Amino acid sequence: MMLNTGQRSGTGRKPPRYAVIWTTVLGLWTSSANAISFLSFDARSLSMAGTGVVTARSHNASLFNPALLINHDPKRLSRLHAHTYVGARLLDRDNFLQTADEFSDRYEGVDLEDVIMSSIALDSPDFESGAELREATARIRNVQRDINHLSDKPLRVSASYGASFGYPAGQWAFGGYHRQFLVMGSMVRVSERDNANIERVTNTVDRFADLLDEVMATEAMVENPDALTLEEVVAQVRRLWDAAQALNEYVDFGALYDDALADQTSGKGVQDYLREPLPTEFYSTIESQGAEVTEQALSVARSFMTDRSDRFHFGVTLKQVHFTTIHFEQPVNEFELDVYSESVHRREHTRFNMDAGLVHDLPGPFQWGLVVRNLVPHEFETALGDRITQRPVARVGLGFRTEPFRVSVDWDLTRNEPLGFDPDKQYLSVGTEWFLWRNTALRAGLRHNVVDDETLPSVGLGFGGRRAHLDIGAAKSTNGDEWGLALQAGLSF
Repeated sequence: MMLNTGQRSGTGRKPPRYAVIWTTVLGLWTSSANAISFLSFDARSLSMAGTGVVTARSHNASLFNPALLINHDPKRLSRLHAHTYVGARLLDRDNFLQTADEFSDRYEGVDLEDVIMSSIALDSPDFESGAELREATARIRNVQRDINHLSDKPLRVSASYGASFGYPAGQWAFGGYHRQFLVMGSMVRVSERDNANIERVTNTVDRFADLLDEVMATEAMVENPDALTLEEVVAQVRRLWDAAQALNEYVDFGALYDDALADQTSGKGVQDYLREPLPTEFYSTIESQGAEVTEQALSVARSFMTDRSDRFHFGVTLKQVHFTTIHFEQPVNEFELDVYSESVHRREHTRFNMDAGLVHDLPGPFQWGLVVRNLVPHEFETALGDRITQRPVARVGLGFRTEPFRVSVDWDLTRNEPLGFDPDKQYLSVGTEWFLWRNTALRAGLRHNVVDDETLPSVGLGFGGRRAHLDIGAAKSTNGDEWGLALQAGLSF
């Protein structure tokens, strides 16, 4: 985005203070990005609802907002801070994993034809009534039920580990990080072909059952001919004819009759005369898509003081991104998420990108900030020919800081389309932190997605002193389908 910040000719007036900043913010407000959303695996940030635009520590500022490399704590100025973390998130709506695993276990290595033929033999003489024949189709109908009960909501799994550092030195600060994260999503693609095939088989069996009922009714009438009237005989013959005609839609009686006349029916069953062959395989699939991303980054920040109580901090992160797309599709009865590591499903790309951010320390306990990630747009191709587009994403934050207590509010300016079939994201997050002693703190947060109204509460603990800290954070959505857990440790020198 390019902004003309020059003066109008002949006026000699300067643009209003902060005009460039606010024009940038307003320009991004309505933007939309098909990109990776602001996923947080940092334990402190996770426990504070993913906030960090103005509250991230200097040692991991490169990950959140490079402007925060300028240390806000004068007691810790000019210290080198190192930080490692590991975290994971799971979004599993409608028990996708359990349902898919149960389906795969139940039908693994079994063709749809095997299920049908093991359930019922259409030429079997063992059925004594149409009702028994209909009951024998229960397993076939169970297959259809199992397919249609597979969740149409996506599964999303993400995990990350990494290390970062920060070195604030007066008005300048430097930092960097190495991180690797994996995001995978899966979605069921129920095939109408499976439904149509099973429906055709069950309809065929039902027509056989109807014909069997009418044949048995006719035999019963023949055994007691004296009690019959002509109208009853005609009505029964008509019902028998109608049942045969209905079955003729699925069974080629002409071919069966010709083979019977030629005495060529030996070794054949009714299934050999079906107008359409029995289905042999499942066509419903589970599609999985995601990415494995490795980033190495270096950051620099500079502080500018406009007066004693009014400071701006600007930061830039330069990063090399190794972006591996993952994309594959499997039959529902062969679903295995761990095949994501096979090379046939992966496409590797290496790109340069950068982030930029600012923080403004207002007079008093307030700060506000802005960060824009992935300023250089890229497209990445998948193994199945799709494209993942990475565009800039922006977030603004507001912070309130006192000696023992901090509050942060972050708001996504861009609506983000995450990897892996998950619904769009645009978060409003509120996090709080209460310091009990040095780096020992209680934390809590609430993250709300304004796109689908899903809310994710989070809590966390921090332990530590002047030289070291250990943090843990956990999150669970209000409806129990999203979980997050992160652990991190850090040292200062």
